[in-house]
Amino acid sequence: MPPLIALPGTLLDGRSLRALLDLACPGQPAAQVLMLGECPDLDEEVARLAAHAAGPAIWLGHSLGGIVALQLALRHPQGVAGLVLLAANARPSPVSGPARRAAQWQEAQAHGLAALARAKLGPGYGLALGDPQIQDLADQAEAVGLRRFANQLLYAGQRPGLLAPPHTLPWPLLALSAERDTLCPPVQSEEITCLSPQARHVSLQGGGHLFPMQAPDWAAGHLRVFLNSFP
Repeated sequence: MPPLIALPGTLLDGRSLRALLDLACPGQPAAQVLMLGECPDLDEEVARLAAHAAGPAIWLGHSLGGIVALQLALRHPQGVAGLVLLAANARPSPVSGPARRAAQWQEAQAHGLAALARAKLGPGYGLALGDPQIQDLADQAEAVGLRRFANQLLYAGQRPGLLAPPHTLPWPLLALSAERDTLCPPVQSEEITCLSPQARHVSLQGGGHLFPMQAPDWAAGHLRVFLNSFP
């Protein structure tokens, strides 16, 4: 099987995907997890990520990690054997994107990343106030840091869409979504699967944007089936 390389989402680190990866790949070498945000430009970042793969790899990305994985596939197709996209989308940044990102950056500078995660990201991801995972988000956000966060915001704004005109994704592709995800709803994963002749989309009933953390067993089951299809 090709190596598996995982990309967490905005202000998330490897802890957001570790349970999923451990459940999906028991007894196998641990998947490599690469945190986003080292380079101040999307093209440079996908080149950096692609350089980590000695050959074609299976790229797994959650949220912004999935968006970046799609851009990597377009720019470095020789480095891709398959794609696993969790709560991702193939659309360009929406009109409201710049204002939302500017507000997040201002809040992060004024109050810190942990406060941003608790006050904005957790509720935006569907977590109730007092949910213990909000503290987990805060811890991960602090580990990512302001420099990486600034670059992650740039990637979200720099991404071109893949839908108009539609691009072809000629690799095996698994898209997982969650019914109650308001940031990347299931219809956006369905749009991605229309770009690949080898794509499958499964949506978690009742789940939210953080389903890789909240329902890792469900996601791992589908990921395991996908990985087992590779020789």
